[in-house]
Amino acid sequence: MGSRREVALSNVEIFGPAMQENPYPFYQELRESNPVCWDKSLKAWVVTRYEDVAKVLHDSRFSANRIDAATEQIKSPRYRPLLDVMSRKMSEKDEPDHMRLRSLINKAFAHVALERSEPLVRNRANDLLDTFRTANGGEFINHYAVPLPLLIILQLVGVPTPDTQKVKNWCDDFAFIALNYYTHLPEEKLEKGLKSVQEFRDFLKQRIAELEAQPEDNLLSALIAAEHEGQRLSVDEMLANTFLLLTAGNETTTCLLGNGLAALLEHPDQMQRLRHNPELIPQAVEEFLRFNSPVQYLGRIAKEDLELHSQPIKKGDLVLPVIASANRDPEKFTDPDTMDIDRTDNHHLAFGHGRHFCPGSHLARLEAVVSFEVLFQQSTEIRLDSVLLTDLEYRENFTLRCLKKLPLQIDFC
Repeated sequence: MGSRREVALSNVEIFGPAMQENPYPFYQELRESNPVCWDKSLKAWVVTRYEDVAKVLHDSRFSANRIDAATEQIKSPRYRPLLDVMSRKMSEKDEPDHMRLRSLINKAFAHVALERSEPLVRNRANDLLDTFRTANGGEFINHYAVPLPLLIILQLVGVPTPDTQKVKNWCDDFAFIALNYYTHLPEEKLEKGLKSVQEFRDFLKQRIAELEAQPEDNLLSALIAAEHEGQRLSVDEMLANTFLLLTAGNETTTCLLGNGLAALLEHPDQMQRLRHNPELIPQAVEEFLRFNSPVQYLGRIAKEDLELHSQPIKKGDLVLPVIASANRDPEKFTDPDTMDIDRTDNHHLAFGHGRHFCPGSHLARLEAVVSFEVLFQQSTEIRLDSVLLTDLEYRENFTLRCLKKLPLQIDFC
């Protein structure tokens, strides 16, 4: 093996503020000049080409368990409860623990059948758009893209409606830690995450006790009852994976809805094509996922010394496969920087790849398809209100690429 080749981007902090507005030119530069590079600041390998990203996500020599890497960043024993929760998430497990947890969670998901969710999603979408109709427009992210998937996943999981905002705050605090804990985190974010985990643990223990005494038709009751080869989830495993379901089940779909609609506003010809050809909406959603991926990158740990794209990766090294860059790789996609809702050969990696492929992908797709169907059914025109596309800002959490706001004017039918 040779020596490490370090990141070559001049005066740019990888995943830093300079990349916030538009990271894709930087991804292109890395793919072309340094597709597997070591970044000193992140203390990680940054992987940007489709073939390499897919390999890292699929190859069992790369571990999903990043807790040891996290302890390098989060050294204080005060925050150990945070790491303990994250260490029990299905997404942090390798085999055989991963398959045990995934089988239990898949059984619970099967109990809450997806086809039963479609009317729930459609009713929620119509209710939220009624607010826009009353106001003749509004702010799309916080008034539609946030509440729609949040209300759906909370109802499916079995969280009472009065607790919605409280649980949303806990999820937001946890998600920031869970998606960034193996890089750099400010102390105030760690404190908020710790407090939210402790409060959610108390809340969930009480909710589990209620559902054990009187089961309901929801995901949490199904998780309590789920059994795989004589094993059930422990309370700590249920805590961690309910957090995972709630955060993954709302944040990523919020990003997908906002990013997708912003892309259509930037391409009004494709907006009109979808309006007149609603049968294209499912494949358009796939293009939204590819073109501006909600999850920008994931993390893996090398389980042994190996080479990737001729680079020497040592056992224990942190590796960051950049999904969003892979989804713009011209070696995989024709004209990748163009959004094309007619694209059919679209094997993007937005939901991951291999054993850890997102178990909630079907629900996210359903929510996005129904949302755009309802938007086009109820409106004749959708346009930005008082801002330019170039003025739109993204949230600070770089791992999840999500707009802060998307103010709209909607002409309703």
